[in-house]
Amino acid sequence: MEEFKNNLKNAIKKGLPGTEVQWMMASSDRMLKDFPKVPGPDAKQAGVLILLWPEDHSIQTVFMQRPDYVGIHGGQISFPGGKKEPGDKNLIATALREAEEETGIGTEGIEIAGMLTPLFIPVSNMIVSATVGFLKEVPVFSPDPQEVDHLIIANLDIFLKPGIIKTKPMEIRGERYDVRYFGYKDYVIWGATAMMLNELLEIIRRERISLRND
Repeated sequence: MEEFKNNLKNAIKKGLPGTEVQWMMASSDRMLKDFPKVPGPDAKQAGVLILLWPEDHSIQTVFMQRPDYVGIHGGQISFPGGKKEPGDKNLIATALREAEEETGIGTEGIEIAGMLTPLFIPVSNMIVSATVGFLKEVPVFSPDPQEVDHLIIANLDIFLKPGIIKTKPMEIRGERYDVRYFGYKDYVIWGATAMMLNELLEIIRRERISLRND
């Protein structure tokens, strides 16, 4: 874990792949045309946590399946996170606070590797910044049932395998688009979560960082 952690921290410091890599997971040319990438002055800020830890000789991460409520993000799969609150010192603090509230994890032992490129989400008028954090041990979760239907824990290296990225038509705000997604088991990981994940994976690919935890 120490080698992986140091390699990833150094890779993030070297520079990020950026918006272009994120939007590769938005898929269709029509979506790129229809959805603006530049936020307006009224856009809100949010932070999410990409949590990584060693387990079973590999690096694990966690997603949450949100309850199926009426709203933009109902039923979707996401990283733990949410809107920046006035009391948050910065977006790292937002990500840690939201992760603790939603998943019940204690955040004191999380070591921060860095942040990914801020991503503007036009549908919710939100700029989301992903914080990458490490835990040395397997986390103990106690998810809030009002925020989380269930947690999805996965080996990070699964998302580097050929064939994991698929395409399907989806309806977004009454329009149909061909959307790329990560097909993990029966889960469809798409949208902002897939876009941020893709940037992290590109850093790992670019620097040839091993995900083995021997």
